[in-house]
Amino acid sequence: MSGPPDAPAAPAGPETHGLVPKLLRYVTGSVVATVCSEVAFVVLYGVVGLGTAWSSVLSWLAGAIPNFWLNRNWAWQRTGRPSLRREVVPYAAIVLVTLLLATLLTHLADAWLHHEGVSHSVRVTLVAAVFLGTYVVVFALRFLMLERLFTRLLVHESGDGER
Repeated sequence: MSGPPDAPAAPAGPETHGLVPKLLRYVTGSVVATVCSEVAFVVLYGVVGLGTAWSSVLSWLAGAIPNFWLNRNWAWQRTGRPSLRREVVPYAAIVLVTLLLATLLTHLADAWLHHEGVSHSVRVTLVAAVFLGTYVVVFALRFLMLERLFTRLLVHESGDGER
């Protein structure tokens, strides 16, 4: 059920307000997205043999797409067609920071472990841990940024932001 492209998304109902239920939905959605990303990273880097940059980018994409929909539709209870300018672009900017960090940190870890002569299986395990750790570290910051984004949209859509 999509509305016109410029139609505002329906605001959350009273039962969806509250930080704890939203945080629990966010955690669950983030776990799903993180599993998608981590499995993709291990397969691409460890099995297929892609470098850390491509593995990070493709794995990020494997998690970012379900993460957007789970966060938007489930955690923040947004409905309707998302606004490219007000939702998709700010969301992409927020999660691109994670991609850049993951790409940089996995590359540095891989280069260091290669230099140290660490075996392939240990290197895959440790670099995958760095990839996962990057997501864990930015988890809380991303929640706060997404909360601000979706709250600002709700205020704008209710007309309170036009005064």
